[in-house]
Amino acid sequence: MRAVITVALMSAGLMAGQALAADKPNTVPKAACTAKLPPPADMASWSAPDARAAATEEAGVARAALIPGKAVTARFAPVSEVHYRVPPEKADGPSTYGGLYSLKIVEPGVYRIASSAAPWMDVFVGKTPVTSIAHGHGPECTGIGKMVDFPLQPGDYLVQFSESLQPATEIMVVKLAK
Repeated sequence: MRAVITVALMSAGLMAGQALAADKPNTVPKAACTAKLPPPADMASWSAPDARAAATEEAGVARAALIPGKAVTARFAPVSEVHYRVPPEKADGPSTYGGLYSLKIVEPGVYRIASSAAPWMDVFVGKTPVTSIAHGHGPECTGIGKMVDFPLQPGDYLVQFSESLQPATEIMVVKLAK
């Protein structure tokens, strides 16, 4: 009798697992990281970020600057408290977090914005959005969760973060090699 119950429970578990897999085709569970790996060489400062609170209003943006090549621990506020220049494409209400950072670019190129979490990222020059050209996940086990690439010319930019599930996340901007 026990064998019949065990087989029935195993079959039910297998069918439930198959149903979940059917909802997410082509997904393979990721193996857990057993050790933290170093970031890519061009992101060496990722391992030692500076703490930097995000501004919640545009007037405060100058106090919260991202500097290419320097990692920061971003301190976000509930999105309901953030006064965005342009309403973000993604902002799921007061249960998520966001903030504003300034970014000064002196050399044209493609810049990657990396994050340990996965906040929505918008980059603006004035009120004009800059369209991203690539996005993806960071290298496994480095702590880099999301990366988005933007083509930027010299000038001043506003980087808006929204839809973060965490009030703090590591952020880094890096100029990609040609």
